[in-house]
Amino acid sequence: MEVMKVRLISAELLLAIATLFMAGGTHVPLNLFLYLLIFGFLGLAGSATLNSYIDRDIDAMMSRTADRPIPAGRIKAVHALIMGITMVAAGVAGSALLINYLTATIIGLGSALYLLLYTMVVKRNTPAAVILGGFAGAIPAYGGWAAYGGANYIIPTIVFLIVFFWQPAHFWYLATFYSEDYRSADIPVLPVLMGRRGVMKRALANNLAVIALTYLLAFEFSLSPAFLAALTLINALLLFFSIRTLYSVNMHTFRTAFHYTVSYMVLFLIILIALSLTRTAYILRL
Repeated sequence: MEVMKVRLISAELLLAIATLFMAGGTHVPLNLFLYLLIFGFLGLAGSATLNSYIDRDIDAMMSRTADRPIPAGRIKAVHALIMGITMVAAGVAGSALLINYLTATIIGLGSALYLLLYTMVVKRNTPAAVILGGFAGAIPAYGGWAAYGGANYIIPTIVFLIVFFWQPAHFWYLATFYSEDYRSADIPVLPVLMGRRGVMKRALANNLAVIALTYLLAFEFSLSPAFLAALTLINALLLFFSIRTLYSVNMHTFRTAFHYTVSYMVLFLIILIALSLTRTAYILRL
C-alpha cells in the first residue's frame, strides 16, 4: 500500500485511539484497546483498498499515483476488490460482536461515506468533495468514544470538528504541489480551478478554525499548563506554515506544509492520549 495511504490510515486509527483514552483514561481495558486497534484497522485499510480499486483509472493518469499496486499491475483489480470488501466486513462484524453495535455502525458509516459518496460520486464532480472527505476522515473521533461507551459527546464532537476543519488545508497543500496531476486526470480540486492565493486564504481560514477549536477543547477537557504549552507550540508552527504558503511562489513550500499538517495531527493526538493517561484527576465536564 502506498506510503501516503498508510499515513492516512495510521492517523485515523490514532484518532479513534485518542478519543477512546479521552473517554476512559487508564480505565480502558486492554482487550477493548486491542479490539479497536484490530477492527478499526481492518475497516480503514479495507476502505483504502477499495478506494484504490475505484480510483484505478485516474491513478494511472497521475505521476504521484501511477505506481500504486493496481495501476502498476502488481495486484489484480479483482483481488483488491475482494480483499477490500473482506476487510471492511470483518471490521464491522468484529466490532459488532466484540465492542458494540454503535462502534460497528460508525465504522460502516465512515466506509460508506468515503467510498460511495466521496470516491464514487463527488470527488470527480465538484471541488466541494473535500468537505465530505473531511467528514468521513473525522468520523473515527466518534468511533473511539463510542467503543468505551462515553455518555457526553461534546468532547468527541470538538475533536471531530478539529479534524474536519484540518482536512481541507491539508489536502489543498498537496493538491497545489500536484496540481498538474489533478488537471491531467480532470479532477476538479480548488488549486486547479482558482488562483493559488485564493486557495491559500481558504487554507489559512481553515487552520485558524482548527487552532481556535483546539483551545476550546483545551478548556473543555481541562488541559494542564504543560500540555497547553505543547499545543500552543504546534499551533504556532501550523500558523507559520499557513502564512508562509500564502506568500510563497516556491512549489516545495506547499509540499512542506502538507507534511507538517500530517505531523501536526499526529502530535495533537499524541498530546491528547498522553494527557488522558497521565493526569491524576480525570474529570469530564458532564
